[in-house]
Amino acid sequence: MNRNRKKAAAATLAAGMAVVLGAGTVMAAASTGDNGLQKEETVYVNTTAGGEVTDVTVSDWLKNSASAGDLSDESDLKDIKNVKGDETFEQDGSNLTWNTEDKDIYYQGTTNKDLPVSMEIKYYLDGVQVSPSDLGGKSGHLKIEVNYTNNVKN
Repeated sequence: MNRNRKKAAAATLAAGMAVVLGAGTVMAAASTGDNGLQKEETVYVNTTAGGEVTDVTVSDWLKNSASAGDLSDESDLKDIKNVKGDETFEQDGSNLTWNTEDKDIYYQGTTNKDLPVSMEIKYYLDGVQVSPSDLGGKSGHLKIEVNYTNNVKN
């Protein structure tokens, strides 16, 4: 493989990695409620190559360690669906009551809430800032700069 093909392959690989970098921020949290219910939540954030949020999916795991028939949970998610079973729920505002059949519940939904952290991604090819869409087929020294902003002041 000649030197130019190696550079082109490296630039293509770097551009691909940059797109993947911008498309998979994940956060997780676990909590135990007053009723002993354990809830684990994972937030998947899809972004553009520049870091702008395109959609946010939240996955919740209700751990039914007490083998309770019904579990109560609170959620403000939209488009809630059970992703690992046929168990159903009733919703009253933000209160969910799951008919668990003594099983754990895995459900997903979407949200439009502001995220606690935002990011901006900049790309530089040979020291000059370029848009991610202009990287395809280019060769040179690629620098990717990711800037995170904490949007929550606690």
